[in-house]
Amino acid sequence: MKKGFWFEGFWFAKRIGKTGLICFGLTFLIYVLLFQRRVLLDITAQVQTLVKVCHGEVALPPTAMFYISTWLVTFGQCEFFWLMGGAVVTLSVFGLAKFLITRRIFEDYFGETSDSNTAFGWLALLLGFVCSLPTADWWGRGYYIAGQPSPNYWMNGTLAASYPFAIALFWQSYRQLRQPSPNGWRWQLLLIVLLAVSKPSYLFVFGLVYPAFLIGNHFRNRRVLLTHLAPLALAGLLLTVEYYLVFIHPQSVYVQDFNLGRTSGVVFRPLEVWRLYSSNIPLSILAGVLFPLGVAVSYWSELRSRLLFWYAWAGFGAAIAVSAAFMQTGEEYYNWSFRFQHYIAAYLLFLVSVLFVWEKIRLNGYRLRGGKLWWSVGVFALHLGAGIVYLAKMWWTRSYY
Repeated sequence: MKKGFWFEGFWFAKRIGKTGLICFGLTFLIYVLLFQRRVLLDITAQVQTLVKVCHGEVALPPTAMFYISTWLVTFGQCEFFWLMGGAVVTLSVFGLAKFLITRRIFEDYFGETSDSNTAFGWLALLLGFVCSLPTADWWGRGYYIAGQPSPNYWMNGTLAASYPFAIALFWQSYRQLRQPSPNGWRWQLLLIVLLAVSKPSYLFVFGLVYPAFLIGNHFRNRRVLLTHLAPLALAGLLLTVEYYLVFIHPQSVYVQDFNLGRTSGVVFRPLEVWRLYSSNIPLSILAGVLFPLGVAVSYWSELRSRLLFWYAWAGFGAAIAVSAAFMQTGEEYYNWSFRFQHYIAAYLLFLVSVLFVWEKIRLNGYRLRGGKLWWSVGVFALHLGAGIVYLAKMWWTRSYY
């Protein structure tokens, strides 16, 4: 029995790989340090909500995956201290899942396993730490990534839980766009449900972009259109139910606590909340995606004919449009709840851009030849350095802004 346990543990660790274990360990350590420092995070408020759910004061939020996972990790504890510890484990597990799915995309794209190319693990690990470049708002207003579509966002538990499913849905849907399979819609359906119960923000992007690309690529195949658009009907139903549970249901924590007992909703107010966090919105967007934009400009003649390139950029454009267009009404309008999908879309844009750059490096015999490659790698290194500085800044100032 004991031997079997250790054998299974060794097998599991081997499948995760050295870089996967490093990813889990770093994520765990970062959250321990941030919580020990009492850094102001959305996660703290979410754990406080979980305490209220345990005591029957409010209803469980529909984005329940983070809350339920944290509660299960603590074996049903309802004390704030233990739940914060459970949140560290939960966030580390979801961070590992994000890493593993990213690494799997590298393997799928290049047709190799991580066993034959250890670089895939390191690239997936580095992608988990890149960040938006700071703008003048850092010095003028104290904002490092506030108002910017940073490819990684450490502060929200439900968003962290949704990253793996959003990345998987993006890649699975891209494969369906290339070559639809009869059972592909079932995987989409599963991922849509998992995304809805973790955090549905990326569903807005998927619902806007995927149908357009599907119709554009397979408009003559009615069977493909019907089977692959059908899951979006469920997505719409889930979003409608969640809208009611979040903004209208009297036991919602957003109604009871955050909105002083009043219902709220969503209105069309272009850029109204974004202006609170950025003095120059175009510059904030540029700072968030300078690396992908540089790759797009440098290799435009090659990338403009690739479906994956357009699919990633269209998703980012849709995410930015949603961020800019809508505002939550009520006492929490300033939280800018309709921005979370642009973090995921930026991450996917970085991922796709790294795929293209790594493809070039491989063709050059794993050497940096030419100014375009040097520029691309250099800007990526700046984003990575910005991510490390940001984590240090969060710890030092006790603020995630």
